[in-house]
Amino acid sequence: MYQCQNSSKCISEYRILDSEANCPYQDDERLTLLEHIGSTEVRKQRYKCEIYNIYISLVYVGDGFCNCRITGTEWCEDEDLLILHAVKNISFQYICDSFTNMIPIIVEGKNNTDETECEQWSCNNIYTHCDGVWNCPRGEDEFDCDLSSKLNCSSDHHLCVPPDIMELTCLPVEKGNDGNIDCLGATDEPMLCRQISSMMYLGEFYCLVKGQALCISSDLLCDDHILCDHAEDERFCTSRHNSSQISGTSHSNYSPLNSDAEKFLYKAAKRKPKRPTKYFSLVGMPKAANNKTKGISDAMTRRIFQLHQNNCHRGFPVYIWLNSKNFLKNETCFCPPNYYGDQCQYENQRVSLTIQFRALSDSWSTLFAIIILLIDDSDERIIHSYEQFTYLSTRDCKTKFNSYLLYSTHPKNHTKNYAIHIDIYEKVTLIYRGSLLYPVTFSFLPVNRLVHIGIIPRSTENFETCSMPQCVHGKCIRYSNNPQNAVFCQCNQGWSGRYCTTPHTSICSPDSKSIDLSVYNRSVCVCPINKFGYRCLLPDTICQMNNILTCYNGGQCIPNDEYVISNHTFTCICPKGYIGDQCEIRENKIILSFGKKIALSQSIFIHFLQVIDDLKPLRMTTFRTISLVENSITIYWSQPFHLMFIEFFKNNYYLIVTETNFQQSITTNKMVNPSDRCQYISELFNETFVKMHPIRRIKYYHLPCRRNLSDLSCFYDDQRICFCYDFKKERLANCFDFDHNMTSDCLGKSVCKNEGKCFQDSPYCPRRSMCICPDCFYGARCQFSSNGFGLSLDALLGYHIQPNIKILHQPIIVKISLTVTVILLIIGFINGILSLMTFKNQAIREVGCGLYLLGSSITTLFLTVLLGLKFFILLLAQMIIISNQLLLQIQCLSLDFLLRVCLSMDQWLNACVAMERAITVIQATNFCKRKSKKIAKIVIPLLWIFIIGTNIYDPFYRRLIDEENEDDKRLWCIASYPSNIQSFNSIIQTLHFLAPFIINLIAAIILITRKSRQQSNVQANWSYIQVLKQQTLQYKHLFIAPVLLVIIGTPHLTISFVSRCMKSNDDAWLFLIGYFISFIPPMLTFVVFILPSKFYKKEFRKTLVAYLTKIQRRLQYII
Repeated sequence: MYQCQNSSKCISEYRILDSEANCPYQDDERLTLLEHIGSTEVRKQRYKCEIYNIYISLVYVGDGFCNCRITGTEWCEDEDLLILHAVKNISFQYICDSFTNMIPIIVEGKNNTDETECEQWSCNNIYTHCDGVWNCPRGEDEFDCDLSSKLNCSSDHHLCVPPDIMELTCLPVEKGNDGNIDCLGATDEPMLCRQISSMMYLGEFYCLVKGQALCISSDLLCDDHILCDHAEDERFCTSRHNSSQISGTSHSNYSPLNSDAEKFLYKAAKRKPKRPTKYFSLVGMPKAANNKTKGISDAMTRRIFQLHQNNCHRGFPVYIWLNSKNFLKNETCFCPPNYYGDQCQYENQRVSLTIQFRALSDSWSTLFAIIILLIDDSDERIIHSYEQFTYLSTRDCKTKFNSYLLYSTHPKNHTKNYAIHIDIYEKVTLIYRGSLLYPVTFSFLPVNRLVHIGIIPRSTENFETCSMPQCVHGKCIRYSNNPQNAVFCQCNQGWSGRYCTTPHTSICSPDSKSIDLSVYNRSVCVCPINKFGYRCLLPDTICQMNNILTCYNGGQCIPNDEYVISNHTFTCICPKGYIGDQCEIRENKIILSFGKKIALSQSIFIHFLQVIDDLKPLRMTTFRTISLVENSITIYWSQPFHLMFIEFFKNNYYLIVTETNFQQSITTNKMVNPSDRCQYISELFNETFVKMHPIRRIKYYHLPCRRNLSDLSCFYDDQRICFCYDFKKERLANCFDFDHNMTSDCLGKSVCKNEGKCFQDSPYCPRRSMCICPDCFYGARCQFSSNGFGLSLDALLGYHIQPNIKILHQPIIVKISLTVTVILLIIGFINGILSLMTFKNQAIREVGCGLYLLGSSITTLFLTVLLGLKFFILLLAQMIIISNQLLLQIQCLSLDFLLRVCLSMDQWLNACVAMERAITVIQATNFCKRKSKKIAKIVIPLLWIFIIGTNIYDPFYRRLIDEENEDDKRLWCIASYPSNIQSFNSIIQTLHFLAPFIINLIAAIILITRKSRQQSNVQANWSYIQVLKQQTLQYKHLFIAPVLLVIIGTPHLTISFVSRCMKSNDDAWLFLIGYFISFIPPMLTFVVFILPSKFYKKEFRKTLVAYLTKIQRRLQYII
């Protein structure tokens, strides 16, 4: 409330600034009050007059009365909203058209409008030619426009009716607007009427009336009443008519216009409004279709017949035959749901709900079952009435559903609170998606009208559970629209009531879902897609009966319910590549190839523009990714378009297609060349020009097209894009507004995560969307992270493996990965078996090093098996050869975890070997083998416990995810960590990789320096460098292992820390190298530890001879 100044009167905030003084001192109409209005809703109910800076109520906008009039003109801001855009903004279509549209802008001390500094502008262009108005000084833009005339004037002459001969003749262009009237009505001097009349109206017939210059309407011509002083309005007439005849009303003495002169003068003098708004256009564009939002009414309230009886009021009269022989009958009434009584004379208490649903981009092609319930807050949670219908976003995104929900008692119980409860289920699978709640306020009213927009929760959004101790036979769930954190108890099958305490027996069909119990003890059933009826017992066979004649090309048929207004009894959900009511139309296919000089980026934005006369162009944007090894992309597009641009990097545009007439179902091949690139204005003009004010700069935009002729296809500035076109032997520019930094969020319906950008194929009822992910994220919805450390093979290779394609036709990265994996498996098995044979010897296991190396050999064999399983299961699963969910779930939880543990274990064991050897050099003769062996037996189990313990969290956050889109269906094994676990994971992975690396590095330095220092004390006459070389050669078996492991680990370390994350699929090569490099050290145990050591080689030969001897004996025994 607002209290009036110096008064005790209080008024509602809604009455502030409503153009009516409600306070004694009129302080409620002061502008400063708007800043103090607390209600945002009140602010939304006000319209600001930009010119006079005043506010009016929205109810006065477009009411036929001007409340924002501008002095000296005949247009009104609150009545002519379209004109306001041209008045306030620089519109290319209005520039230099001989009408000043803009409010003057002061630039460098001078007033600038859309009609100043027009020397370089072509007044005859696509927006002025043949528009019925002289936009050029001599009217050159109206040459060759009147094709109905039999008089063939040359291209530099105007049609004219001279006052002396009264016949249609040709007038040279030099006599147009020269100050002398040469034609009747001054049709050669249109500036005369333009100065007399307002800027809003053009045309009219000029003459002197009682000595005063006037422009009279064409309705006053040839009406037998001389108005002009010299009878110019009547003396050329050969027929007579009046205004009613001209407007189309028949009249007995009406004779049609006979002469060409009459037709010409009537057309020229006809008073017509100047077109209020011009939009970007192309020559020959079709007129806009009238797309009205359709509304759906309750099927029960549709009027089938026109009623003529009054005794049933708003009902439908019917006769009940009591006796067919005596023709006895009784009249009764069928009442609509909002009325009742024997004559429908009483009005029902009810809730009238109008609701429009909005699905997010992941559910545009999902069919939903919507159940709307009118409930109260009693413990029984009585369902007074309910309605159920289907919703498909591509079909119903503009539909407003209207429902009457009646109370079960007359009158309703005013002690209870009522609400609208909406349940949403996926129709095909009957999976619960979420619930909405809309309280019915002001329950004392007999009729409540509610208007809402319902947001359907996204498919990946788990409905939020809560705690409710009373909810015994159900579960507590929060409403998706979260009205004051409201919750409800969703009952299990066979239970109902507010807390699910009332048992009941469901009468729904077995394949349906019973969700509650109505006031009439009737189950509320959600039917599967092929059933209908309140118990879901009736089969719906519309799609099964005639499947071939319903949806073509693999489209999914969906039966329509009674709420859908359509010419068909079914709706088709079309697969990618097809559109139409029955998927009968093939989408346009655009194949783009790129020249060698085109610098490609990884992501390419494709901008489509649908151009319609007198409407703002529709802009649609999508994107594609292109590999570094590719030089072409294929785009399928279903929506009409007339212009197509592609964008590389940031604001690097290329003009691809310019078509005045859209052609459906065609294939377009286009080679993109450097000449197609749109240049920025700084490349065409000097720096001084670029810094000019836009109102001055735009007047010169025809110059680049004139100068460059065919070399320039398009250019752009910060607000618009322009392309060059040929017009009347001239090359001109045509520009349209373009938001270079448009927010890409699918009009607020994006499901892209991690700040991904969402693109859709149409601004109205789109069918498809896609996400472009920021760096370090991937997936159809940018839901997966590609952090460099611990990056799994799924993230590196998964998207490169093509489903249902043989291995020979897979991408090169997959085939190379397969080759590398096979090589690693062969080397790994050979290395593991030979190393295990060697380190099993008792002589080697006398010290700790032998035990560490034995553990490393066993780990290597296990690791090799795990690597083979991981790669081939991933390959076969992505190729859709393996689909067993249990197998894939087990491998998802175990393989990555075990691979991580084994890799870390091998690295730590190698570090232990390096550490013990360094200790051996330091202690020299004091080194104790028995103590070393004892320590190793303790360290190895502790390492297993430490590594497993620090990685045990991984399986708990790893899960198998189905990702399905129109291109393919994939299964992903993904680890999704909370932020705190993610930080811990990064620390642990860094520790397990970096600590062994540092230990090996330090051990290598200690081994070399200590051995060299000991020897330099003995060989005093040798230089330190000579000693270093000699010791390196002599003890190479000790040095090689830590040095080689450091060298091999360096690339992996560098890739992980420098790259940090995989920014694109092309980065997969680099990370795959790092991934496979991490397996090389375990595969080289034999090469690194056995071959350089004389002792290990000797033991290996002894073992090998023993095995060969044993094999030979077995063979002899068999033979």
